Amino acid sequence: MRPLPARHARWLLTAPLRLAAVRTLALMLGSVTLVAFWQMAVTSEEQGVRATVANLAHSLNALAAEHMARDQPLDADWARRNPFALLRGQQGNYCGELAEGQLPHRGCWYFLPQQARVLYRARFSGWRNGGEEGVLVWQLVALPQQPMGTAQDARQMTAVELRAVTDR
Repeated sequence: MRPLPARHARWLLTAPLRLAAVRTLALMLGSVTLVAFWQMAVTSEEQGVRATVANLAHSLNALAAEHMARDQPLDADWARRNPFALLRGQQGNYCGELAEGQLPHRGCWYFLPQQARVLYRARFSGWRNGGEEGVLVWQLVALPQQPMGTAQDARQMTAVELRAVTDR
């Protein structure tokens, strides 16, 4: 049996609308999926940065403990040295020392020797304005040695700590 001509004409008139509706729905689903994956990438990067800072701090404390166990106190400029160079292994995304005025690459760790700071420029933050909104900085701070309440030589330290810098 053949369809009626009016029904066929109606189908021809509504086909472009149906196609537009399907395309709009596909675009909306694609956008939601993209936003979800972007948010997962941002969260993953934030967790990676926190883990790297924690591992770097623990490694510096372990290195300081090794020196103390050998009865070799840390000198004062230990807090100004590159923590990535102090450790035996280096991070895969460590890109070296950053010169004054040089722009850091996204997703890279740097050491600022002038200020004794560790810097990371986020891969997924601050991309819209290209500014420093995605740059995270930690200061190396020397912790003085004060065993059991006795103040000894002020130049001796027990460890180096990483503290987040909020103002640059």
